[in-house]
Amino acid sequence: MVFKNEEITIIREFQSRKESLKYLQKLPLEHKINLSKNLILNCIETFGDQQVYISFSGGKDSTVLSSLVCSLKPNILHLFSDTGWEYPETISFVEEERRRGKNIVSVYPICRDGSIWTFERIVATYGYPLFSKAIANGIRTYRHAKTPITKQHALDYLEHMYPQALSYLDYNISALCCEKLKKSPLKRMARQMQMQCSIIGTLEEESQIRKRDWITYGSNIFFQKKDNQCRPLSFWTNQDIWDYIKLCNLPVSDLYSQGYQRNVCIVALDCAQNDENLELTALNGWRRHTQSNMSI
Repeated sequence: MVFKNEEITIIREFQSRKESLKYLQKLPLEHKINLSKNLILNCIETFGDQQVYISFSGGKDSTVLSSLVCSLKPNILHLFSDTGWEYPETISFVEEERRRGKNIVSVYPICRDGSIWTFERIVATYGYPLFSKAIANGIRTYRHAKTPITKQHALDYLEHMYPQALSYLDYNISALCCEKLKKSPLKRMARQMQMQCSIIGTLEEESQIRKRDWITYGSNIFFQKKDNQCRPLSFWTNQDIWDYIKLCNLPVSDLYSQGYQRNVCIVALDCAQNDENLELTALNGWRRHTQSNMSI
């Protein structure tokens, strides 16, 4: 049986991808479940069930993703990035999922040369992770620009998009923490295991970058970028996630019962704050890491 990408069929019925996205987001949960499973099967058919994996964080979104994929392929590989800065509740939940039969392999922040990336090393090498990636990248580009033109472009960008960040231009800030602790080691492990496509539980509504990415590529991005991705929850909302968890009686990390809205590593929590209040974000980040006896 050939599993045609039904999302593409829906997109073609609209004059713009923005309109099709709004339509998809308003679909009943039952329809979204079926469409997401179609996208997953399209991925598995394209690459084979032995060469695709779930990028598993232990959060509610990837837990829902795991439930959907495992309903089709129960023993599919999950790669969990253990940065060394995960909450204890996250580690406990991942272990519980293993005991429930999930095929989960932990990945650690090992560099190409075999050394370990630590938070201290990242801060010393690249700078402190604060604010959103857009702001942190802008500040780092400004500070490390190789030409006056690049430096001015970075300054113009920050002045236009994030004027509240201008008072932090002299601070050593970087967005490379997640790349070194999580993304690069995860991709390296996937290549070593000869994986060809990741299945990721990101939601479009979480950021403008993800929205623009969906409008350009859709949920399944095959042979268009360096890394193939299946993102079958793209058009789901946060409420859909909780409704599915209730519908299927899924266990989730204890972090959520403690009031946390997101299941990110301790370091990333500092970067996920509101960009409108950078002073509070910076203060919270400083307190969090000094309380952890981190020397920066």
